[in-house]
Amino acid sequence: MSNRTSRGALLAAAVALIAALGLAPGLASAQTPYIPYFGKNQIRYDNFKWQIYTTEHFEIYYYPEIEPHLERVAGYAESAYQHVSAELKYDLAYKVPLILFKTNSEFQQQNVIPGAAQEGVQAFAEPTRYRIVMPIDEPPDLLYRTIVHELTHQFEFDIIPTSLIRRSVPLWVNEGLSDYMTGMWRPIDLMTVRDAAVSDIVPKMTEMEGYAAIGNVRMVYNLGHAVFEFIESRWGKEGIRQYLFSLRKSVIGGGEDAYMEAFKLTPEEFDLEFDKYLKDRFKPFRDKERPADYGRNLAPNPERSSFVGSLSIEPSPSGDLIAMVTGNRRDQELDIVLMSSKDGSIIRNLTSGFDQSLGFEFIITPGMRFNMVPWLSWAPSGDQIGYFVRAEKWRTLILQNVLNGDIEERVELRTIDDPESPDISPDGKKVAFAALQNGVGDIFVVDLATRAVTNLTKDGFADSGPTWSPDGQSIVYVARVSGSEKLFRLDVGTGQKTQITFGTHDDSAAQFLNAETLVFSSTATDPGTSVSAEVARNGTIYNIWTLNLKTGQLRQYTDALGGNTSAVVLNMGRAEPKIAFVGYYKGEYELHTLDQRDPIVTAASADFGAPGPIIDFQAPLQHTLIANNKRQKGTFEKMFLDGRPPVNLGVTSGGDVFGGSAVSFSDVLGDKTFSMYAASIAQYRTLSFSYLNLARRFNYAFQAYSQTQFFYGALEGVFYDPRYANLINVDRDLAVATRTIRGGSIFGIWPLNRYRRIEFVGGVLQYREEFNDPGLQQESEQFQEAQFGRQLLRSGTYVPLGVNFVQETTVFREFGPLSGNTMRLSYEVSPAIGETLGRQTVDTDLRYYKRLGGSGLVALRARGFKSWGDAPDFLYFGGNSEMRGYDYLEFIGSESAFLNAELRFPFIEAMLTPVGVLGGIRGVLFANMGGGRFEGQPFKWVSNKSETYSPLIAFNGQTPIYGAPTKVDGFRLVDARASYGVGLETFALGFPVHFDWAWRTLLNKDWEDLRFNADAVAEGVASGSEWFRKPRFAVWIGYDF
Repeated sequence: MSNRTSRGALLAAAVALIAALGLAPGLASAQTPYIPYFGKNQIRYDNFKWQIYTTEHFEIYYYPEIEPHLERVAGYAESAYQHVSAELKYDLAYKVPLILFKTNSEFQQQNVIPGAAQEGVQAFAEPTRYRIVMPIDEPPDLLYRTIVHELTHQFEFDIIPTSLIRRSVPLWVNEGLSDYMTGMWRPIDLMTVRDAAVSDIVPKMTEMEGYAAIGNVRMVYNLGHAVFEFIESRWGKEGIRQYLFSLRKSVIGGGEDAYMEAFKLTPEEFDLEFDKYLKDRFKPFRDKERPADYGRNLAPNPERSSFVGSLSIEPSPSGDLIAMVTGNRRDQELDIVLMSSKDGSIIRNLTSGFDQSLGFEFIITPGMRFNMVPWLSWAPSGDQIGYFVRAEKWRTLILQNVLNGDIEERVELRTIDDPESPDISPDGKKVAFAALQNGVGDIFVVDLATRAVTNLTKDGFADSGPTWSPDGQSIVYVARVSGSEKLFRLDVGTGQKTQITFGTHDDSAAQFLNAETLVFSSTATDPGTSVSAEVARNGTIYNIWTLNLKTGQLRQYTDALGGNTSAVVLNMGRAEPKIAFVGYYKGEYELHTLDQRDPIVTAASADFGAPGPIIDFQAPLQHTLIANNKRQKGTFEKMFLDGRPPVNLGVTSGGDVFGGSAVSFSDVLGDKTFSMYAASIAQYRTLSFSYLNLARRFNYAFQAYSQTQFFYGALEGVFYDPRYANLINVDRDLAVATRTIRGGSIFGIWPLNRYRRIEFVGGVLQYREEFNDPGLQQESEQFQEAQFGRQLLRSGTYVPLGVNFVQETTVFREFGPLSGNTMRLSYEVSPAIGETLGRQTVDTDLRYYKRLGGSGLVALRARGFKSWGDAPDFLYFGGNSEMRGYDYLEFIGSESAFLNAELRFPFIEAMLTPVGVLGGIRGVLFANMGGGRFEGQPFKWVSNKSETYSPLIAFNGQTPIYGAPTKVDGFRLVDARASYGVGLETFALGFPVHFDWAWRTLLNKDWEDLRFNADAVAEGVASGSEWFRKPRFAVWIGYDF
């Protein structure tokens, strides 16, 4: 997987996949959902008309808008295959499916792994069906290297197969080898390894799994890259091949330790040798400047706040404040904070809370350019700041008031793709920015009054990082030419473009120090000093430089160990302005300022070169399109099994074990899926077959299923004669009844946006509801007919037509919901047509989550259900997180409701045990209230009136015996029920396990004494209240609501 800013995408992708599955139709769902959430929407905004082009080693999936780029991309892919195959001396036995999207915004609509193409992910390769999915919006040389990276993954997956019972390959091996195969280092990647080596913070690679809690997730990839360069330096390329095949044996079983077999070293010896290699490799840089040489670090202290690192900065016009993009550990998002330029104190968080509360999904980061280009721009008036955010498919320019935090303007930019790096003009009327048009990066300007967008550069280079000159007459920007990032100046009036920096090094976006001088970061070195090839290879370091536009004089002001980027100008009033920048040291991004001191190096721009011919990137192999190799993709072409079937397991608070799994077959694009779903709870089973089409924005599905669910029909006077109550109370299992549904349904889903959708459903369903006990079934039929004139337990055919409105804004963490709200409003009508049964049903489920502190929250839920007609439906509930303290599915009714209020909080963050670190423990304080009734059945929620009540005191056989009438006063629950209590939750083998201690209550002990007198007598308890309020303990497995 290649990432633009962060590669920590696997967990988030998994969460997004769970959310995407929430789109799937759910009538034939588990009786007790393991994950009881509705999920956000994965929206297909565009209608892609897929075609296939076949080459020697690839099947390339593309659509007409990509065809102008198809020939060169095919050449890149075949060149990449020859390179990786030759390096590993290995060939794949299959053609690799290469799925192309024109831009990143279209790439994020992929259905191969829903949610995997999130912001920050540049491309990904999946190991089950060996697909590569990627956009083609990078500059040619970088696009080629991305293809090499992802293709290497497919070689890795083939060489070292993994399965459910086999060990996984360390992340640094997969990603490090893929980066190594590209044959290049980005300066900001090499910076992290050089810093780790000189700062002595290199971890033990043989023990590192996943991201290993390293703050900079790129470090895992970069250190892995360095490991393979170490192996090559000691054992040659054959050593890399030996290691991979030794690792294969170790992973699949039967081999000895991979390090011993490949290198004759123990893992400990390998770590020591690698550490020594890095220290020797970067020894020439030990004496370079550390950020502390420039003064105090103004970035937030991560030990004293939730903010981590200074990623991008922008000073206010007065120079008193700095707007900074920083990571927020608490929210796990990026935030924009205002801080003092004098002491670094945080003045305000402009994006506090979760981004969706501000009307967007997240703050945009500039892809692989990271902080080589600006992310923010301050208006010349000093009261607004501009930045880009993601809102649905498109990016939106936000202009936010820094005084009150209000978002004053939202400028949607739907005619271009992936805008970034805004810069507000000196008169505040326009904003320059970089964006894509037809897959090529250019510099644009939007007029804030008219919203007109103009392409200023219109060339074939990747342009980025625009900066207005103080007079507003020109724009300085970065263009990637001949494989390097160089500065250009554009005359806005005439459109003339002039290259102003030269050489093979990289320059970052610039700022105007004054009308004649630019300040920027550059990997340039003194052209008058020769260095060895090894030092040059390891020393591509960003430092602070200035360029005089009149004289062409260049000056270098820092000589950093790590790298200094994001250079900006701090206005100091009458004094000389300072330069602020982001420095990297010991794995952290720091913020420092620099007085204008004597330069370290002075050179002329001409010393690095002069204007010359632009050398376009050429892949090693050229490809000529063969028309006969093109074809339309068939509707159901390339249907394959979607990996290992998932397994869900749970236990209800009544002790019933439930589980489920699904087997699905989808096409190579993930747009069309056939699936079989099987689940069971106790001995009752569900089996469904479905087809789901996600190819367009309107999703639809067909489903056929057979489902049997159980419930407890323990309602004397409703389902059966009250004289059977004593018998049922002694053995509740006698009241087990089942609902069996067989039939088919058609579903349609229209996502309104990321968080809201409308669902349509219709079908033909055969119902059969009955008690398991034949005697009780016969008695219930007679009683219900006499009491209600109809059967409450139904058998017959329904033709339901329904519509649902679903809203899901919930922010999730690994333990479940943290913040936001959820809503599901459902209406269904089943018209009585001929012999079919008729009914109407309304079902409402409302949830709200209020975050408290880091991971604590208040969770509220209200569920209401009502069904009416000739054969109304009914809801059964109770136990688990619905009504804690009561028996599982104890409540039932055609008119039902329950309320939950819970305080959830972390109790122990993590546990160190003899078998390792296990998941932490969370606590919960809860209160519930609910009840249900059938039409015609008296039901009263509460009362505070004085009433006379004759308590049931015993049974004479099956005949109830009532006591003397007794007056009861005070507020009380009459037919409703309530409970409160405490609980603990932990994760065992990945499953959320709950331990609940609950106390039932009717909020009036005198009333409870009367109401439950017979139960108390039967069990030898002093009073009905004591019997009813006896604490109840339950264990169940599943996520909270």
